[in-house]
Amino acid sequence: IYWVAKEANLDAKVPTNHDFMAIPEISREYGVSIYSNPYSTGSNARQNLYVTNNKNKPVAFQFDYSGDKLKVSVVEVN
Repeated sequence: IYWVAKEANLDAKVPTNHDFMAIPEISREYGVSIYSNPYSTGSNARQNLYVTNNKNKPVAFQFDYSGDKLKVSVVEVN
């Protein structure tokens, strides 16, 4: 999601780098953690991915899964 958001020129921020875990076919620079601990809200804020739509139109993330391939795209919503 981070990679696709950056490629779509959306405002995407990752407060904490998570490039230590290799994900096949994904460059380490796009390593992101999504974390939730209801007892540690400060930790949650530093661990997550934040994407802001800075476009003039609404957008959506589209997920297409076929066999063993996942394609994620950002599409404009009319």
